[in-house]
Amino acid sequence: MCYAVFNHMERNVHDMKDSAQNFDVSEIKKLDIYPYIAPFYAQGRIHLRHAQAGDCVADAGGDDYHIVYILQGRMKVFSFAYNGRRLLLDEVESGSFSGHISKLRGYNFESTIVARTPCVYLEFPDQVFTQLMEHGDFALRFYQGTSQRTYHMYRKILSLNLFSLEENTAFYAVTHQNHMEGMTLDDISEEIGISRRTLCYIIRRWKEAGILEKAPRGYHIRDLATLEDMAHNIRQFYQSVGP
Repeated sequence: MCYAVFNHMERNVHDMKDSAQNFDVSEIKKLDIYPYIAPFYAQGRIHLRHAQAGDCVADAGGDDYHIVYILQGRMKVFSFAYNGRRLLLDEVESGSFSGHISKLRGYNFESTIVARTPCVYLEFPDQVFTQLMEHGDFALRFYQGTSQRTYHMYRKILSLNLFSLEENTAFYAVTHQNHMEGMTLDDISEEIGISRRTLCYIIRRWKEAGILEKAPRGYHIRDLATLEDMAHNIRQFYQSVGP
C-alpha cells in the first residue's frame, strides 16, 4: 500500500515525561478546550505524548481517527500516490487539531502524520473523541479550526493552477527566506508543491541570472527585488482571498 513508502522513517512515539521537551504540563489547563476535556484527561483517557522530529505520529494504514491536539511543535500531513510520490497536504502547528479527519466524514485520504519538529501533543482515543463531539461547543471549535486548514489547502491548490511554477517558487522564496538557506531542496519543493527537478531547474536559472547564490546550507537571495516582482501577482491573489 502507498503508506508503506514512509515506513522506513517511522519510529516509536513514547509516553510523555513531565520534564521532557521542557513543556509545562500546567499549560494544558489554560487551553480553551480544557473545560471539555478535563474529565477525560483527569481519568487518563486522553494521553499526553511527545515525538521527535521525523517520528510517525499516525500512519495512513490505521483504522482509527487518531485525532491529536498539538501543544508544542509542528507536524506535516502527507498523502501518497500509487507511484510512491509523497504529497504534502498540510503543515499543522501548536493550537491545532490533526489526525485522520477525513474519516469523520466517511472518507479516507490515507494521510500519514509526521513530526516536523519535536512535538508535544494530546492523543484522543476514538471513543473519547466521539463523546466530546457530542458537545456542541467542542464540536464547533474543532470544525472551525479544521475548516480553516482546509481553506489554506484549497488556496494553495488554486495558486499552483492559476500561476506559473516559477511565480509560486518566487513567492515562497520571498516569504520563507530562512527556509531557502536552511532547508533541503526536497523539503522546499515539497512545501511549494512542485517536483524537485522543477525546483532545481528554476534555481539554476536564478543562479545564472544572479538572483541567488550558493550558501553553506542552501541558497542566499542576492536580488530580492526581482523575486518580489515575480511574486507580485500571486501576492495580490493571496491578499485578495484573505489570510
